[in-house]
Amino acid sequence: MDIEDLWKNSSWTLKARELLKAIEEFPKNSKIILVLRHSHRNKPQKIEDLPKLRLTEIGHAIAKRFGEELPIDRSIRLFHSVVMRCQETADGILEGFRKKSGTGKIKGALQPLFFAGTTPNFFIDMFRNVSPLRFINQWAAGHYSPESITPFQKYSEDAASVIWNEINSAPEKSIDIHVTHDIFLIALRYGWFGLPPGKEWVPFLGGFAFIIHDNKITLFDNNEFIEIDPPYWWKNINK
Repeated sequence: MDIEDLWKNSSWTLKARELLKAIEEFPKNSKIILVLRHSHRNKPQKIEDLPKLRLTEIGHAIAKRFGEELPIDRSIRLFHSVVMRCQETADGILEGFRKKSGTGKIKGALQPLFFAGTTPNFFIDMFRNVSPLRFINQWAAGHYSPESITPFQKYSEDAASVIWNEINSAPEKSIDIHVTHDIFLIALRYGWFGLPPGKEWVPFLGGFAFIIHDNKITLFDNNEFIEIDPPYWWKNINK
């Protein structure tokens, strides 16, 4: 297994490499929020097996390689979902970062990175019959009962109140890295920035990065920088 060739030339690592390049282009003293999908895992043989899947050998190696490419003039803090492959990804990134003498620490699990107030087995039952893309659109449109899953708008606002506010305690020139899953990453991007899921799904270690400054958001997504206003409710959260 040639990890260096995989890192530099594989199609699924492209988004990770683009994110790392973009980080260098944010203002030097900014505090960056980076939301990532976990690293490489195998496909489940049964949908019930999905929560238990761990990183593959490739997944561990590429997570470390990602960490090696982070700029060591910034410090990092890592948050992850409660699912083990996300914690493994965070651990691997930190290991790679420290290999290059970077400074960072694991902060632990955050609820919005895996939990949306669902009933037991909600996602497993859902994905037997509905594609992930259709699910996201139906969730955003309010098709599901609040007794089954937290309404999309509330989930988005609650997640921002945790994840966006975490950056306030971070040191200057830092990166908060949040390791989550494709469904939650797409939901957060849609609910926070109004960017619906496209035809191309999020690859392993794909994601987006942004900073909040002067009542504006500078977002890097899909290999481009976008300047947008925060949603109206963010002002309400911070009152």
